[in-house]
Amino acid sequence: MSDSASNASKRAKAAADKATRELEARLEALREEMDEILSTLGKKTETKADALADIFSGEAAEEVLGELRAIVTEIKEKAVAAEKKVVETARENPLQTLLVAFGVGFLASLLLRNK
Repeated sequence: MSDSASNASKRAKAAADKATRELEARLEALREEMDEILSTLGKKTETKADALADIFSGEAAEEVLGELRAIVTEIKEKAVAAEKKVVETARENPLQTLLVAFGVGFLASLLLRNK
């Protein structure tokens, strides 16, 4: 009986490890997507900032550009912090994270199916 319980425990641990690895892979993909989005956002912001620089002159343009750059930097920092928190939480609570990920995926599929 203890061999059976030990085997069940090993299978449960292996399943949790596999789920954790899959979740980490998904988080890595999400991080890459976030990096791409932030890069695109940064490029668009710089393009808009350049357009504003053409409209404004002197100190006003520099002030607006500085504020836009500060906003982009803040967004990037918050995204990195959020990513670290998600990874940390996933590692601390793999089963709960897996259930949440399943729930989010299920809801997303329902929303996409209705379109």
